Amino acid sequence: MNHYFEDNLKIFKLEGKLHKKIILYYANYKNHIKVRHPEMTMKKIEEILNEPDFVYKQSRNSSIFYYEKNILNETYRVVIETYKKHIKSVVTAYNVKSKEGFTIKHIYCVYDKNTFIDYEDIQKEFENDMEYFYELFNIAE
Repeated sequence: MNHYFEDNLKIFKLEGKLHKKIILYYANYKNHIKVRHPEMTMKKIEEILNEPDFVYKQSRNSSIFYYEKNILNETYRVVIETYKKHIKSVVTAYNVKSKEGFTIKHIYCVYDKNTFIDYEDIQKEFENDMEYFYELFNIAE
């Protein structure tokens, strides 16, 4: 995991399934996440962001995203919000208790690993598919 310093603050650079630029302030991790949610490790946060089961928002206009993943029959959540244009920041990360299950946070699902189609992968497949090229442009081989 890469990091850098800005204004004497250590900042980790992360990447999520839907967001390529996510930062986590070390101070936030050390003083909030590790203190209030000791079960959360940097490795676990990175895993949840990279391979979530679901990503939710409260509404289409919300700038807060809830990445969720089931690990060993437990659900974990990483909350990120807009920091700057095209950059998100980790707010918190925690183990979801069963009573918290589905809440207002689950109104708008923006990613489901079982139904998500990665159009970039499809695009790469088609770029090298000559049959698709011939069909697309109505050209006989």
